[in-house]
Amino acid sequence: MALLLWTSIFCIFAITAHTQVSTTFQTPTGDISTASVKGNESVTDVKELNTTTEIAAPSVPKTTGAGPQSASTGETVKVDTTTNATEATLTVSPSKTTTRTTIHSTAITTTTVPSTKSLPLSGALPPPITNLSLLCPCNTMDNQCDVNCCCDLDCAGDLALFTSCTVQKVIADPQLCSQQAVLYSLNTTADGFAQVQSTAMEEVNPNVFCIQTANYMAALEFATPEVPTEGNFDSLFQKFVGFFFSSSSGRETDVVSSRANAQTASGYLYADVIQTVDKDGIQGFLTLPAPSVTSQCTDANPAAFLESQKTQCIRNLDLATDCANVPALSPHNYLQDRILSMKNNGSELVNIWVSSVTLQSLNGTRIRLNSTDITAYSPGWDKNSVCSNVVLKVIYEIEYHETGAIVNAKVAFTLGAVDRDMLPLQQDFQIIFTQASTHPVPLSGNPGYVFGLPLVAGWRPAGSGIYQSANRFGGLTVLKSSGIQDCLNSSGERSPVLFGVNVVSGCTLRVDSSDNCTVLSEVILGVLRGQSFPQYVASFGNSQPQEVLDWVPIKTVSSVLSAPSCSVPLSVHLEVRWTLYGSLVNPQAQIVNVTERISANSSNLQALAEPSGLLGLSSTVTFIAVSAPAQPEYKAPPTIDASLPFDFFFPFV
Repeated sequence: MALLLWTSIFCIFAITAHTQVSTTFQTPTGDISTASVKGNESVTDVKELNTTTEIAAPSVPKTTGAGPQSASTGETVKVDTTTNATEATLTVSPSKTTTRTTIHSTAITTTTVPSTKSLPLSGALPPPITNLSLLCPCNTMDNQCDVNCCCDLDCAGDLALFTSCTVQKVIADPQLCSQQAVLYSLNTTADGFAQVQSTAMEEVNPNVFCIQTANYMAALEFATPEVPTEGNFDSLFQKFVGFFFSSSSGRETDVVSSRANAQTASGYLYADVIQTVDKDGIQGFLTLPAPSVTSQCTDANPAAFLESQKTQCIRNLDLATDCANVPALSPHNYLQDRILSMKNNGSELVNIWVSSVTLQSLNGTRIRLNSTDITAYSPGWDKNSVCSNVVLKVIYEIEYHETGAIVNAKVAFTLGAVDRDMLPLQQDFQIIFTQASTHPVPLSGNPGYVFGLPLVAGWRPAGSGIYQSANRFGGLTVLKSSGIQDCLNSSGERSPVLFGVNVVSGCTLRVDSSDNCTVLSEVILGVLRGQSFPQYVASFGNSQPQEVLDWVPIKTVSSVLSAPSCSVPLSVHLEVRWTLYGSLVNPQAQIVNVTERISANSSNLQALAEPSGLLGLSSTVTFIAVSAPAQPEYKAPPTIDASLPFDFFFPFV
């Protein structure tokens, strides 16, 4: 019986010797360091080594690990070390696997590096890494340490420089209710050096909507890309690059060629430079003068297709010399070129024709000509030191087709007289794009008002809907301040009321004590309010005229401090109250009230005319936000209707 027991113990010891090889080194300081080789794994903790040991390893059975075997029958495991060495090499012969162990004063990491790395075969991809211990998202450099990357195997000698771990947790799939996780942390040893500690654990996902069981793992991963091979190259080529290149199929060749021809023969695209041809056949592009680094005009600014622009710049001129010699002052300069209807050179040429001509005098008075012939309107210097017919404003209107072809182009000029007191000369330029056969209606918001856009105003005759002005900037207006400060001379120039923009403007009016009070009051009120003051303002930027309930009436309030013999209005104040409407994420501006306050004088006309006879008029616009802070609303708590079973308190009751 005793013999049988000793035989069993010997067999168990023999089996253990076949599956694990352990080597023990005695260091000069008496510390024990152990290196074990088990399958493809090795854990080494070496301090100061001073021996060389050769071990004849017995036959090691194959394991089911992911990597190659460390040792086989007849292989010799050799550990070559030197006293105070900083690197030890564990070599297994004749295997093609080399295990290199880097030894640092604070930590040692053992990695298994194949001696040869074969490239993937054509049409195949390397298998993905699913072992969490091998995943390291912060390892971006090969054979080089990534700072603070605690899972980087190349950082064994640089751990003392680490301050934290960039990646502290690596998980398999965050959608699963139960998932594998590896935690990395940086600890400090008793010697004051940094040491990485990794922990593998099973983590529970606290999310209620997690995946308990994944029966279709392909849905949790990215689709494997199709690698080109000799068999599928043509199909991939047709799928991805067939639009740009022709293929062998006749039908697909026709489709691709038709697409290419359509692209070549298509019209302008957004932001394309509008091409022109001058009278000599030289090709160029349509320009729109604009300010350069300073406010000085530069004539090389190209006009881009479908990009409406509005520019303003100045020119320093010597009127006596430059009046008839600077091309930018002549309207003929803006009509010399013809526009290519499409980008290719063989397209039709579109002439630029004049839509309107407006003349402006020295005092600012404007008159629109009935004729659009500008042959006789060239800049000229007269004996009164005035340069007439100078271009002050140019407005291009380009009409295009839905295919991108330009079908029409027209320009409107404002020509004026300029003297030396108006220098430097200010010029305005604008380009507008409209689609053919359409009648676009610009909005001031959709639905709420947009800051800086004009208020939508209109009139409502009895028994009808709202009528709007064709000029979106001519609905609700205020006085426009000018350097002349004369109400009668600048009565035609007004500024639109823009949403959210407070305005203060004014002018002066010369009155006499003998003037008719009633006539004077009507004239002043017309100057302050404009020729046609609207009755309604749209509550939203896109309010439709037929929806009368979406329009807010303008309330007029007149205030007179006393009862004078002659009531003359002195100021008009517009008070616009608005609020935010809708969701807190995307609130919309809505006008809820518009009030016009007219303030009149508190004395008679004779007192107003003395001593200088100048009467100051003013108009103001104020936007007042009346939005109330959002109040949180909570649902009513649920009613708990629970009943206990009849024997709940059994056997006590």
